[in-house]
Amino acid sequence: MRREGWCEVRREVRPARDPTAPLFFLSYAHTDGPARNGPHSLVKKFFDDLSENVAEMAGSPAGADPGFMDRSMQSGTRWTPELLHAVGTCQVFVALLSARYLESMWCGMEWDAFSQRPVRVYRESASRHGTCIIPVLWAPPVRDWQWPEAVRQVQRFSPEGLRDTYITQYRKDGIFGLCQMGRRAPYQAVVFRLAQLVAEIYYTHRVEPRQFVPEQLRTIFEGGRR
Repeated sequence: MRREGWCEVRREVRPARDPTAPLFFLSYAHTDGPARNGPHSLVKKFFDDLSENVAEMAGSPAGADPGFMDRSMQSGTRWTPELLHAVGTCQVFVALLSARYLESMWCGMEWDAFSQRPVRVYRESASRHGTCIIPVLWAPPVRDWQWPEAVRQVQRFSPEGLRDTYITQYRKDGIFGLCQMGRRAPYQAVVFRLAQLVAEIYYTHRVEPRQFVPEQLRTIFEGGRR
């Protein structure tokens, strides 16, 4: 504890990071095929780029990714021990929003599982993402009326401090659109800002770990399918 002016500011010591726990969990809608330049390959590129940026800002064990991405490309895949461990121990949940995502029962269960874990705030200057969930626009169109209530309640990611054209392109086309149209500069800028937010949340919040079994999980997206 130290004094700043007339105010006492309490500083809690953040527990050491579990080396087996990913810093962030990437939740995305799986596709039914490994198309060379399809959505799945672009998700992997995005994951790799985000991981590289996050590792620079928050660190990661040697040879390990700071994040977790389920690499299965097929729908209907069973819950694996690795996936259950990741969603039960990660500190930030990054959701790639699209029409396909909001139809996915699997994504709805991942979201619900993470949201069940208690969150503690370690700094008064913590960001407004108190849930430690970051909804990122992946592919348009995603209209407000399409969003389930659980998604509407969480502040969506919007990059700050970038050129207006970059922000407009992201909001209009999403990460998927930036990749498809070869807009490298705005894509890199948006990923960098997202990595900054992931690192900020990691340093200012702690999401308590929880063990899950498949029978405990339910989807929060009405009418969702895998």
